[in-house]
Amino acid sequence: MSRPAVDPPSPDACATVRVQNNGATFEVPPGQSILDAALAKGIRLPHQCRGASCGECKAQVLEGKVDHGWALGFAITETEKAEGYCLTCQAKPLTPELTIRTLRPPDGSDPVRELGVMVMANTPLTPRVSRLVLAPEAGDRLAHAAGDFVELVLPGVTPNRMYSFASAPRDDGLIELYVARHPHGSASGYVRDKLRTGDHVALRGPFGSCRMPEGRGPVYGLAGGTGLAPVLAIFEHSLQSGATHPHTLVLSVREDEEVFALDRLAGLAARHPQFAYEILVTDAPSRFCARQQLAPEWVAESGSSMDGARAVIGGSPGFVQACVQACVARGMAAEAIATDSFTPTAPQA
Repeated sequence: MSRPAVDPPSPDACATVRVQNNGATFEVPPGQSILDAALAKGIRLPHQCRGASCGECKAQVLEGKVDHGWALGFAITETEKAEGYCLTCQAKPLTPELTIRTLRPPDGSDPVRELGVMVMANTPLTPRVSRLVLAPEAGDRLAHAAGDFVELVLPGVTPNRMYSFASAPRDDGLIELYVARHPHGSASGYVRDKLRTGDHVALRGPFGSCRMPEGRGPVYGLAGGTGLAPVLAIFEHSLQSGATHPHTLVLSVREDEEVFALDRLAGLAARHPQFAYEILVTDAPSRFCARQQLAPEWVAESGSSMDGARAVIGGSPGFVQACVQACVARGMAAEAIATDSFTPTAPQA
């Protein structure tokens, strides 16, 4: 039976969105994406990059219509759009009422928190990467799990940029982030050029579902650049929790000057004999490796079958996708792979 035609919302009226997964209902102001409106009201929806490249926020439109906005082809295809799917980080309601079902379940039911933090350190580690250490204000703490990420709320920067926690939860409550400077990244540019020790900014979250996959077999960590943050945090937590199976972490960068966190990696290797790491340099001769090599090539050449092994992979969508394919080709089960994918810089409004 055909549905009656639905008038589009007034240009100055909010649309009402209902999330079938958990029954959450919220208003979306004109011109705002579904995800932005939900997060602004403290409602959790699955997401990661907010740049239309990872696909974590994909949802099925059950009732109503959306403007899909901008998206990369491997995050959502034209066929999927025709079948009624959208990316909530980009999609805007075209009807007064909208019902969606997210493909991934919302990551928890607790409201999204926003808390003030003070910059304790903003240290350049490479020409591009900075280590940002933040302390919650007024004795507050941000409870999170290894593999989670937060939004960094900066003055005049829209949308908020996502950064993964770069360490397992710390006893002192401090928060570490790795921030890579990008030519067109307003958030990373602000961090690198303007943010100083003693400044006050804010965080929103935590978010995320990247965790150490279940199992007893060896685990591989594959990190492209600052994709090291969630991989390192998950490995640290696993080792601190007493895991005894082999942990192998591979950091891939383009050239030697981009290598960072060697002290962290060497420290883990010294404290935990079941942990080992390798540095791959892809675009130039290196003191860290005998030849230039991509991470998927390393996986393909790493020896015996990966049947029963697990992986945690962090980096750009292309890096993550290629590494997942390489691991599966070596016998690793798809459900034994956890990923944290991000776009280098979100499109500017």
